[in-house]
Amino acid sequence: MPLPLIFVGLALGSAASFLADKVPSKVKPFYLCNKQCRKTKSRSTKFSKNKPISVAEAEAAHQQGIALSAAGLLAVGAFTVPAVAWLGLPLLGYSVTYMLRKVWRSLHNQGNLSVIFLDALSILFAIFMGFFFTAALLFSAVFTANRLIAKTEREAQTDFKRIFGELSDTVWLLTDGVEVEVALSSLNAQDVIVIHAGDMIPVDGHVVDGEGIVDQHLLTGESQPVEKKAGDAVLTSTLVISGSLHVEVEKQGTETITGQIAKTLEHAASFKHKVQSRGEHLVEQGAFYTLLAAGFTLPFLGVNKAVAITYSGFGYQMRMAAPLMVLNYLRIASRNGILVKDGRALDTLHVVDTVVFDKTGTLTEEVPQVKRVLTCEGFTTHQLLQYAASAEQHQKHPVAQAIVQHAQQKEVTLLHLEHNEYIIGHGLQAHLSDASTEQNIHIKIGSQRFIQSANIELSDEIAQMQQEADEKGYSVVYVASKQGQLIGAIELCPTVRPQAKEAIDSLQKLGIEVYIISGDQEKPTQYLAQSLGIDHYFAETLPQDKAKHVERLQAKGHKVCFVGDGINDSVALQKADVSISLHGAATIAQDTADIVLMTPDLSHLPYLLSMSRELDQRMTLSEQLNMGSGVVCVSGVLLFGLGASGAMFLYAAGLLTNLGNALLPLLIHPEKNNT
Repeated sequence: MPLPLIFVGLALGSAASFLADKVPSKVKPFYLCNKQCRKTKSRSTKFSKNKPISVAEAEAAHQQGIALSAAGLLAVGAFTVPAVAWLGLPLLGYSVTYMLRKVWRSLHNQGNLSVIFLDALSILFAIFMGFFFTAALLFSAVFTANRLIAKTEREAQTDFKRIFGELSDTVWLLTDGVEVEVALSSLNAQDVIVIHAGDMIPVDGHVVDGEGIVDQHLLTGESQPVEKKAGDAVLTSTLVISGSLHVEVEKQGTETITGQIAKTLEHAASFKHKVQSRGEHLVEQGAFYTLLAAGFTLPFLGVNKAVAITYSGFGYQMRMAAPLMVLNYLRIASRNGILVKDGRALDTLHVVDTVVFDKTGTLTEEVPQVKRVLTCEGFTTHQLLQYAASAEQHQKHPVAQAIVQHAQQKEVTLLHLEHNEYIIGHGLQAHLSDASTEQNIHIKIGSQRFIQSANIELSDEIAQMQQEADEKGYSVVYVASKQGQLIGAIELCPTVRPQAKEAIDSLQKLGIEVYIISGDQEKPTQYLAQSLGIDHYFAETLPQDKAKHVERLQAKGHKVCFVGDGINDSVALQKADVSISLHGAATIAQDTADIVLMTPDLSHLPYLLSMSRELDQRMTLSEQLNMGSGVVCVSGVLLFGLGASGAMFLYAAGLLTNLGNALLPLLIHPEKNNT
């Protein structure tokens, strides 16, 4: 090709690129969907399958299209009609100008030239040596990788949002008995909104009127929908599947758990940058030494060999492979209901050798379970459960819920509760009525203290049950008549989470040392530890001492992961190398934790550790592949006379291999079908 015409073609493309950057377009590209065009009045809560691409992805796609078009035209010109190649030169010039602008922005914004400069220098050398088609292919590879990273990041954010569901921008505000559609962002505390069947609840609040069935498994992990009526609390991003609710707003927007999505996504972005720093450090060093080696090669072996050396790129491919790999693991975690809020956590988990569990609320559930029911002479188990559950039916504390749930499981019909009151030192005093017999029944229900204060004698069997309960840390609830006659006793034990034993066994198989930490006395803590196969525990631990136990373990050289859910766990969560909380835990615990399990399934823990180790191994493999391709390239240039074209081919092959390694986790961990 005549040199003047080459420069004219490249100049035309450069001018077009410069003008495209300076002149704002009045027409939005088809790939950027305006928020208004996505807004819908439909009450459907299905997650939209239409996923408008991000600005970064759109820009990468645009540049990819330009580069591929240039490569296609130059290829056609090389093998068929030479004149067609001229059409590819302006497109190549367009890409060159775009790349040079990125070099300038990198220098201006970050004061760092080495990595992006190596990109530009390598491609410019290829152009000046007449390798126009090769330069277009290199541009295509770079922009394809950029687009892949932007797409993966966007889909990772989409996966986060899908955990919660998609909220509408508007709600139905109840004003003077009339439903008025208003913007969700305009709501204030104590406003009353109406949520109909098929709608997501967009706020945290409580029901003031109406009844409905709510599916809240996304937030609480409950497999069965729950009935909501006046007085019941409701949570944002739960779905009303039948009925209609009038909800008074308590929290909305950024104050709710769903409002934390934005913060979580910010953490997701920082996650990419923090963890990929391992790769970026290698990239920066590799780019500097590669440029230095090319500079030394130039006077001795000529331009062709110097350009070939620039394609050795030690560590350079990690610039694309590292963020892509990390984002893919971020997506895998979110698909499994795991929110990784701090990027350092997943990178640190692979070196964790000790996991410390808080006992109550973490290894055990909030609501206990009925272990035994013992009655006194003259009374049946059915009567005891009927009296106890009827008296406790309106109470919200865990013991009351356990007794009522057990009675329901035994199909015990509850009596009408006329009145109840707390009597200091005695417990709950309830007045019940039996419609079938027209009897009024007066009972007292309380703890051992209540029995002792009333001077009620225990049978040998019940006394033995109380002694055994004390040793294991169980609770005993006593029921007596108003006249002081003991009806019987109910023993309640902590409900160990169903997956706890399996999760602990899996952690121990991974070589992890497991501890329990608890404020309970020695014997109940020891009993739980033994039942779960745990050798180490800290009992009778004050809240402020939990963090001290973590620090002592760290001082011995352990890398500690703390799993907790309470307000009193927050300092220990901060001190640990990695902190994990469960959704539904105290707000401060969820805010402090690096990772939140969106469903309280402890089997996620060994999965997380395995995934972190896999990420570390895959990152190491990526580094080795990158270094290997660099060594082959340099050896080929110095020992076998490899030229620029061969080096470019090796670079492209190494990059594709590295990108394949980064994408492989998505195939190994396919998306689960949650429908």
